[in-house]
Amino acid sequence: MRTQLRASRRQTATVCVLVGAVLALVVASLCIGALPTAPTTTVRILLDGHSRMPTPEEVAILHFRVPRTIVIALVGAALGVSGALVQGLTRNTLADPGLLGISAGASLAVVVGVAYLSVSTALGQLALAFIGAAAASVAVFALGGARGRGTSPITLVIAGATVSAFLVAVTTTLVLRSPDTVDRYRFWTTGSVAITDYDSFVPAIGFLAVGFLLAVICAPGLNLLTMGDHAARSLGLDLTRTRILTVVAITLLAGAATAIAGPIAFLGLTAPHLARTFTGPDYRWAVPVSALCATAVLYVADIVGRVIAFREIPAGIMMVVVGVPFFLAAVRRSRFVQL
Repeated sequence: MRTQLRASRRQTATVCVLVGAVLALVVASLCIGALPTAPTTTVRILLDGHSRMPTPEEVAILHFRVPRTIVIALVGAALGVSGALVQGLTRNTLADPGLLGISAGASLAVVVGVAYLSVSTALGQLALAFIGAAAASVAVFALGGARGRGTSPITLVIAGATVSAFLVAVTTTLVLRSPDTVDRYRFWTTGSVAITDYDSFVPAIGFLAVGFLLAVICAPGLNLLTMGDHAARSLGLDLTRTRILTVVAITLLAGAATAIAGPIAFLGLTAPHLARTFTGPDYRWAVPVSALCATAVLYVADIVGRVIAFREIPAGIMMVVVGVPFFLAAVRRSRFVQL
């Protein structure tokens, strides 16, 4: 009992520290850019709003940095939680949402909409991304249980890799056949959070809320799944229901994040690893802490991308720079166990 109490206190303290770090990064995100502003000036502008003749600082903060800061929080939390869910579902600590083909499905749907359906609105692209992500998830789940024995982590991994490879090949073919699509897709695929239009992400908030709620519901079941299918079933867990709800949550979260900012690699991989160093394997804590870790990492990547060069570097590219060494280190340290 005392050990559990100490662990709970440590995890609560970790959450408080991470919340403080995220709030500090929010302030930094609002202050840092091509036109730096002092924190006091930023707070005054946020409280006062627009003046009759907006100053450059007001335009920079209210029109550019505020929506961008909100997008980072939404996308970071969504990818962090979906990454934790994927790793729990597959019992593979090197997994991320791309493993189930979700990002590839969303990307293909957006490309088809832009190239052949003349979809140009953010809401239209969001709807297409959800359709593509959901279709990819259904395909992976169907292939994973095609033999009638139900799904298992290893079959999901194999089915996800197969579906992802196919979808990426189709997407590349369509993009190369349409020069106009190349120009639009090139910016979106870098994983940019430089969004100034609220209509680009507000419609996704409802889907994200449902995804976060499902993640909280599924977390106790993921704890049982880590013990193995037989042990989880003997403890009364409905494996099929838990896996379906988890896949739905992953689809909503990763699909929405991809629709808003494009595919951002490695964030769904790195954040759960960081979270488990603080919380241990308990997904009831790992899920919310993964959201905080991913948000903090994405804030850092975006802020560094703003100031590291003469021209801004998209956060998606900065995440690759950070994520590749992290992934290689994780592979070397990982003890490959049976899925």
